[in-house]
Amino acid sequence: MKKEQLISRQITDIHQIDRLQTDKNLEEALKELADIKYALDQSSIVAITNQRGVILYVNEKFCNISKYEEHELLGQDHRILNSNCHSRDFFKNMWATIGKGKTWRGEIRNKAKDGSLYWVDTTIVPFLNEKGKPYQYISIRNDITLRKQMEEEIRQSEAMYRLITENSSDLISIIDKEGNFTYVSPSHINILKYEEFELTSSKLLDWIHEDDRENVSQKIQKVFKTRRRSAQLEFRIRKKNGKYMYVDTKVNSIFNEAREISSIVLVMRDITERKKIEKIIYHLAYHDALTDLPNRRLFMNELRDAVSQAKQSSSTIAVMFIDLDRFKYVNDSWGHDTGDYILTEAARRIRKSLRSNDTIGRLGGDEFAVLLREVKDKEDVERLTKRIQKKFEEPVEFSGQTYSLSCSIGIALFPDDGRKADDLLTKADTALYNVKDKGRSGYAFFHPEMEEKSLEQVLLENELRKAIELEQFHLDYQPKVDFSTGELVGMEALVRWDHPDLGRIPPNQFIPLAEETGLIVPLGEWVLRRGCEQNKEWQEKGHSPMRLAVNLSVKQLEHPGIVQTIKKVLQETKLDPNWLELEVTESIFADVEHAASLLQEIRNLGVHISIDDFGTGYSSFSYIKHLPVDTLKIDSSFIRDIHQNEESQAIVKAVLTLAKSLSINVIAEGIENKEQFNLLNEDGCQQGQGFLFSKPLSSQDFEKYLQNQ
Repeated sequence: MKKEQLISRQITDIHQIDRLQTDKNLEEALKELADIKYALDQSSIVAITNQRGVILYVNEKFCNISKYEEHELLGQDHRILNSNCHSRDFFKNMWATIGKGKTWRGEIRNKAKDGSLYWVDTTIVPFLNEKGKPYQYISIRNDITLRKQMEEEIRQSEAMYRLITENSSDLISIIDKEGNFTYVSPSHINILKYEEFELTSSKLLDWIHEDDRENVSQKIQKVFKTRRRSAQLEFRIRKKNGKYMYVDTKVNSIFNEAREISSIVLVMRDITERKKIEKIIYHLAYHDALTDLPNRRLFMNELRDAVSQAKQSSSTIAVMFIDLDRFKYVNDSWGHDTGDYILTEAARRIRKSLRSNDTIGRLGGDEFAVLLREVKDKEDVERLTKRIQKKFEEPVEFSGQTYSLSCSIGIALFPDDGRKADDLLTKADTALYNVKDKGRSGYAFFHPEMEEKSLEQVLLENELRKAIELEQFHLDYQPKVDFSTGELVGMEALVRWDHPDLGRIPPNQFIPLAEETGLIVPLGEWVLRRGCEQNKEWQEKGHSPMRLAVNLSVKQLEHPGIVQTIKKVLQETKLDPNWLELEVTESIFADVEHAASLLQEIRNLGVHISIDDFGTGYSSFSYIKHLPVDTLKIDSSFIRDIHQNEESQAIVKAVLTLAKSLSINVIAEGIENKEQFNLLNEDGCQQGQGFLFSKPLSSQDFEKYLQNQ
């Protein structure tokens, strides 16, 4: 019996140990579940519903996002949160999934108690009974409202940019590193007339003119290699009909997460018409309007190239300076029509006397220049010179009258007389005047004795030096007028020299001398300072502030301290830089990069920049748009005969049109009559100066002019 009792007690003890162990396991499991619930409640939005969708439990996060109290939610179904943003089929599909005991995942937009909408990333897990049927559901949600807002903003942004891209008249495309198109806008189809697949299955370079291809390829590769954000290109692209159109192209880089350029966006704008106008302007600006010969600027470019080639090949070239004898008498006696005909006939005869590789240019008035390439010797040049003079012996008939022509010719040789283009032309000019001094109708080769200064020139130079020291100069001011209102918008300062013994000396006599001797630097500084002082004085007297234009010569701009000089003058005169405009001539743009850099420095002071005598020199709109320039002054030579000369009208109209497209102001100078004014006004010019409005006025007279405004 005792043995049975002992066994029974041992069995009881074992059961108690098992029960204790089970209780401990259960307790640990419950704690683990409690930990999981706590973690879930802290991180997610949790709700439990029965099989009909009635809410049995919600955690605090559910209440916070829905803005309902717990008691307002319990006993309700999820329709209380329905935002009407989803279709019936959406919820039908969800219930069908969880009704089969499967987990459902999706994104739902709910409506909070205050009517605000929010998005939740939702997972619904069904709990199954012993028959495998759901008896309740637990939903675990995470707030994704911010992410959805960002997605929507991105979507709208993409839609907007796509709308802009697909309706833009610009050609917008994306290319990869190999130059393959990865996207082309519909405008490619409309403008180039290609099908989309023709472009997207090819490379950009396939469609670019072969003369532009290498340049475009190098610049695009440079963008990729240097990781530049943007670049500007101009090239020609082929259309379906085989014709090419010019495009101004903005290149923008697209960077990947590694900050490497993955592709680039090209925005191409058709500038074919602009290029045509530029070509016309270039031709008109570099050719004489009457004879269609190269003008001084183009001739000098040709001469510089010829000198460079002659240095390399050790060959000889000659420069002729030709002047028509007694041409002023013909003009004055028989009129400009006769004079113009004689000039065109002279140009024709000179050209006919030359070889095919020689160049003739009209330098102005009755002056022509000839470049003879690869001449054998002096005798070779003499033969050509005599041929020209022989041609001039033939009489000219015009309007029933017969005229006799002759010319004087000065000649300089490279390398004997000079090794620079400017020196050769100057020495040919010196030789020409030697011929004229001896009675005209001949020719002469340059020799050094011709270069000695005349006594008169030496005296004038000495007087100029003294005049700067003694301040014998004064400024006149010519008004600039707004066409539409007639109001004064500014004035140009013009230097005048009244010598105590010699009287008034014209600017065309002392300005070139000042340039040649370097005296233009101190003279120019005096003009700048006096002009700024006067402008400030007028402002302090209560007159409306106006911009004063002062001319800066190339010599002044070449002076290393020019920027500091301008800054110092402005500081000392206390003139606001906005009321100063500096006029530079086109010749400064022979070295475009240096000119752009220097003018930008000056412009950074707050000073305005204008190009004087525009249309007579280097200017080309292909680079004018990249220069720090505010105003173009159309040269008076185009205005003088604008009412009579169609070519002058064409130049002025083209300049106005292109300047408007580049947002550059334009002013016409030298307006003398109503006909000129009316034509300029019709073409869209808004400002001008000239004798029609007022001659240059002394400071006293200009102040009276101001008072009458």
